[in-house]
Amino acid sequence: MITTSDRYVPDRVWQARRSFFDENVPPVGLIEESLLRSWQRCRGQGRQVTDRVEFDPVARASLSHLLDTHHTLLEAARPELDALGSAVSDAGYAVLLTDAHGRALAVDGRIDRRSEPLRLAFRPGVDLSEASIGTNAMSSAIAEQRPMRVLGPEHFFADNQIFHCCAAPVFDPQGRVIAAVDVSRDMPGLAAGALALTQRCATRIEHRLFDALPAFLRLSLETQDTGDEARLAFDNDGGLLAANLAARRLIGISVISQGLRFTDLFDGRFNAFAAPMNAASSELKLRLHGGVLLRAKAAVAPRIVRPGLKPPSSTPPSRAAAQPATAPVFGDAAFAARFERALRAFNADLPLLVTGETGVGKEVAARTLHDLGNRRDGPLVALNCGAIAPQLMAAELFGHVEGAFTGARRGGSVGKVESAQGGTLLLDEIGDMPLDLQVGLLRVFDSGEVVRVGATQAAKVDVRFVCATHRDLRELVKEGRFREDLYYRLSGFALEVPPLRARSDFGAVLEALLAEAACESRRLGTELRCFLKKRPWPGNVRQLRHALRLALALADVDEPLGRHHFQFEESGPPPASGGIRAEADGEELSLERAQQAAIAAALQRTGGNVTAAAALLGMGRSTLYRKLGK
Repeated sequence: MITTSDRYVPDRVWQARRSFFDENVPPVGLIEESLLRSWQRCRGQGRQVTDRVEFDPVARASLSHLLDTHHTLLEAARPELDALGSAVSDAGYAVLLTDAHGRALAVDGRIDRRSEPLRLAFRPGVDLSEASIGTNAMSSAIAEQRPMRVLGPEHFFADNQIFHCCAAPVFDPQGRVIAAVDVSRDMPGLAAGALALTQRCATRIEHRLFDALPAFLRLSLETQDTGDEARLAFDNDGGLLAANLAARRLIGISVISQGLRFTDLFDGRFNAFAAPMNAASSELKLRLHGGVLLRAKAAVAPRIVRPGLKPPSSTPPSRAAAQPATAPVFGDAAFAARFERALRAFNADLPLLVTGETGVGKEVAARTLHDLGNRRDGPLVALNCGAIAPQLMAAELFGHVEGAFTGARRGGSVGKVESAQGGTLLLDEIGDMPLDLQVGLLRVFDSGEVVRVGATQAAKVDVRFVCATHRDLRELVKEGRFREDLYYRLSGFALEVPPLRARSDFGAVLEALLAEAACESRRLGTELRCFLKKRPWPGNVRQLRHALRLALALADVDEPLGRHHFQFEESGPPPASGGIRAEADGEELSLERAQQAAIAAALQRTGGNVTAAAALLGMGRSTLYRKLGK
């Protein structure tokens, strides 16, 4: 069998073409079997080698949707494609990334230096699948699931014989082929190192995708033969989330089946193994069922990461201050699926309505939609409609001109709508917006124009809206407290964030909050974790965060946490007729008492040092002074 490492012999390929196309005899031994299968598929479609090849890109709208769909892949691939382009540019190569269907997603920036045929072929949105352009390296790598080369006359169509290409498939963390990296040139032969560099680029993209997983623990498995490329990722309960190709080969599985767990692969319990892995340098031994011993090292310290986002250090200071301290955890499968649909709607310029109980993380979900969406380079402007006096809200939202009202700013002021130009406007607690302001907001939705308070001229705005509320807007519509037409305009897609008690990823949320509080995971034993998971948590994630901070404030440094460190009200007043709002008010009163207890404990531990107590509590000194004054 001929392999990609064999030397390219043009005469042998031309002999294979004569045998296959002219004599209708399979050219066994003259050409790689995978390429022969591709030729047979092309001919089976009724194609002729003399057919003209067209490199037509998809429509602009379809291209935008295509790129948005593969946003996470592109974020992981771009730096690696750039590095590959720098390495192979002087050898005459252009660099390309396609999706699993052969559609071009990204092209290295040096394409403008290449020949016209390459420039026509290597454009985002062009269909480069085998069905469209015949035998090629990208489609062959995807079909064969291994690196491939297709040089000159190895292409099916005569038009493509100018190209000399090699490609490598990209696998997602679950082992599915999702893309291909290709380098192509219009010079004969395969440059030394081109295939190896292409394969390395694909592997590094896989590593980036793996590292972006919202996993509890990622491991590198080592033997004397494998190095550290074998990677596994587990959730907080020991479920297998991902395994790269090297890991799957090492542990003897071909695919990651649903429900596969740590204990299905290794001897021992996951919790007993994961607890010591509290630092990236930790290394332990793992034994596969059957006795093979492996060394396991945490690829990173156990934590939760947000998929697809840049590290905090790359966030502009103005944005960083507004970000939550904890990366959002979307490990609940049902919610993750809804969130993915919401992101697609958001990228299609539909307004979103984010609903859920108080404290579930509606604002975090909204900010994540912006950060992952196609307007992430624009501003994210937030306004809490329930925190502003009604008489001031119009000027805050729409802006005002000089002299519009007593106390108006000299020269006027830009409102939140205009401040969000080109980006996203998050209107939190939209259910608290007064009816008269709802008319003005409806005008912005319908016309894309905003009129400042006191102005006669309208200004055009391009803003994506995300509204959030814990109220039932449909009930408010029935009560006449919310406009029905505005409700239908702002709810282009509704995303409900589930309460903490209904989420299947409670453990992952808990780990994220522990990381936020700089608390080692081992301080919470299995029994306490089960106890916390069974709590009703009416205040949801916010209440859990406060409860953890209070427990840490009451406990000694490095002391294992126990039930006695957590303060809960076991009984309370009967539910008020106000429904959700009454529940929210009750939660706020309970949290207030818990917070005051945490402050007192922190001040006691720090000897009355307000600065140290504020740091211990995770709040600013001025915030602590303000709370002490209540």
